[in-house]
Amino acid sequence: MRKQIFQAICARLAACVPDIQFIDLWNNNVAALNGGAVWPMPAVFVEFEEIEWRQQNNGARRGDVAVRLHIVTRAVATHGHTDRKMPEALVFFDLIERIDTAMQGLRGDNFAGFQLTTSATNHDHAELMESVERFVTNAQDTTAMPPSMKSGSIKLSLNH
Repeated sequence: MRKQIFQAICARLAACVPDIQFIDLWNNNVAALNGGAVWPMPAVFVEFEEIEWRQQNNGARRGDVAVRLHIVTRAVATHGHTDRKMPEALVFFDLIERIDTAMQGLRGDNFAGFQLTTSATNHDHAELMESVERFVTNAQDTTAMPPSMKSGSIKLSLNH
């Protein structure tokens, strides 16, 4: 299920926000930097929060899946709202809005449309800025179901 969701997010962002240069799974990527980024920017890292599953019949389970998109951009230093670099510094907000628009309603097999729940703007940055957008979807994981029980595999006979 997480693989399917990750791939759907990558495909949607790549198609709808082409200025994103790099998409990967989150691994505290920004905290581990020593002397510059090792990936092109802007970059988006997908973090899966803990999922609390509710068991259903035949090995299926359902849960709310929350993902945090860590959006990493280069910071532009400014000195007040009249600084001539302020328009360039605020471009990252445009990127976030395009990402939010692309993600809103993204759905796939066994997961409902994503909804934006929280936004965290970076307030402690030097060269790189990391802003985080949190989205939630409801998903059904059928990987543990026997193949004969999965959707489309059940054959019913009405003639006994």
